[in-house]
Amino acid sequence: MKTQPQSDMKPTTPIHIRAGDLKPALVGLGKVAHPKATLPVLQCIRVEAISASKAQLTASDLNFHLNVTVPIEAGKKGEPFLLSLAAIRDQIRGFKANDTVHLAPNAKAPPVAEFPGAPKFRATPISLSEDMSASLLRAFACASHDTTRHILQGILLDVSGKGKNAHRIVATDGRQLYSSNSMHLPSLKSSIILPDHPLWKWKGIADSVESAPWTLRVGTEKEGTQPFRIESDSWQLTGKTIDGNYPNYRQVIPPVSDFRSRVEMPSEVAEAIAGLIPKLPGKKLQNKPVGIHVEKGLVSLLARETTDQPWQFYPVGPVEVNGPDQVVFANRDYVQRATSFGLTGINLIDPQSPIQFSRKGDIMIVMPVRVGGADKLKRPRKLEPVVTGKKTERTAPPKKQASKPKPAASPKSDPMDDVEASIAEANKALQTAGKKLKSAKGSLGTARDQRSEDQEELRGFRSLFRSIKKLAVGDN
Repeated sequence: MKTQPQSDMKPTTPIHIRAGDLKPALVGLGKVAHPKATLPVLQCIRVEAISASKAQLTASDLNFHLNVTVPIEAGKKGEPFLLSLAAIRDQIRGFKANDTVHLAPNAKAPPVAEFPGAPKFRATPISLSEDMSASLLRAFACASHDTTRHILQGILLDVSGKGKNAHRIVATDGRQLYSSNSMHLPSLKSSIILPDHPLWKWKGIADSVESAPWTLRVGTEKEGTQPFRIESDSWQLTGKTIDGNYPNYRQVIPPVSDFRSRVEMPSEVAEAIAGLIPKLPGKKLQNKPVGIHVEKGLVSLLARETTDQPWQFYPVGPVEVNGPDQVVFANRDYVQRATSFGLTGINLIDPQSPIQFSRKGDIMIVMPVRVGGADKLKRPRKLEPVVTGKKTERTAPPKKQASKPKPAASPKSDPMDDVEASIAEANKALQTAGKKLKSAKGSLGTARDQRSEDQEELRGFRSLFRSIKKLAVGDN
């Protein structure tokens, strides 16, 4: 049967969408559709007015199908059509949020019938709590990007455990492992592996964690894979699970009895670590090492620019420690990720053993890295942590002065601002020292030139003296 081109189909009324609603949707759709896809139809967005007030935009890469619902202005239900993603982007370039975008069929676009449809299936909806949705996104951030390890390019929904909250969300890339027991999925009959995709990093999905509940549906297994669908109020994602056996992740989780030191950080300290790490030197070193230094109730970070330098000491804040003081090194990206996840507990065995970050039912295992000169530390003369503990000062009670109003409390300074101010002050000092050095070099050059001139004059004077002496001898 011959496919009817879009230009010969029943005319479709153009769809009017606010640019402020369309642009964020295109960011997510652009993570699925690609302007350089092999098939022209996969370079397109399927546009359909599903009601007088809503339109559905769909993108597909054959493995993932994303539907995004956006509000439209004074529209009506109409026939679907395809538009090139690149063409839409060009059309809205320079548009402001309240500008109206008119989307209408284009004769150059492929026929809408060629657009691949998402798998259709029926399944019992499983409601995901806010914690479960957040744990899914954290797990995807820890999945492997190694194409030779296909199984690890997904996250495991493990329902093999028995009892309440015995089901887990797991992801690993071989150097880090994230596990959360924040879910209970009694209607899921067997464990499944959900594939990773750039779409999981889309802000539209991340923002919906708190704004609307998620729903998961898993279809019947066919040829080793199962269709699944995760949806919120404004988006719907459909794909297929990964077929295979996930590695036994439990064997890399140390038993509680192995931990010698248990560190509990206030949330402010964990946030400070996550914010400070990107500012530390040594980003280009192999394995991106950063040290976690725990001593006398204070946690600090260690970093250096090159391997021949001592480790610089960066005090962060007070912590509760149960066990001996320790120093361990790990990849800075993993440490930052764990603390940004809000994992405030650090459980340590020794410098050569895995590090466990934890908070309630969430844990993250990070493998240590070996570094040279771990004992060479350059400590500051005065310890000034980014986060300071509360100090109780004994002062005499002030006399009551009802006639004088209390001065307004000064706003609390951000600890990270203090760090950045210190860095800026250090940079300014370096610039001043550089200028002084340059000036000294200039003075030295001038002195050398003057010395050369004096030596030249002295040689001339000696020559003149010898000439006069010869004349005097000749006269005699």
